Amino acid sequence: MTEVERNRIRAKLRRLEMSDAVIERYLHKCKTELETFASASRTVNQWEKPNPESFILQALVCGISAALLGGWLAYMGGI
Repeated sequence: MTEVERNRIRAKLRRLEMSDAVIERYLHKCKTELETFASASRTVNQWEKPNPESFILQALVCGISAALLGGWLAYMGGI
């Protein structure tokens, strides 16, 4: 990995709020195992924190959609 790529990995790890010691250990591990930037980047992307607000919003939208569709089907079915 080049220094630019190492800095990009460092920036991704800082966005995940990891300490500098953890970041340096991970970069050292990548260097000793001759890991490429692409594979290191994929690994870091898997560590991304899920956004609970978007999950709640998706659940609300699905629930409202199901309720509206169910009501419409019941109305059209004459029940």
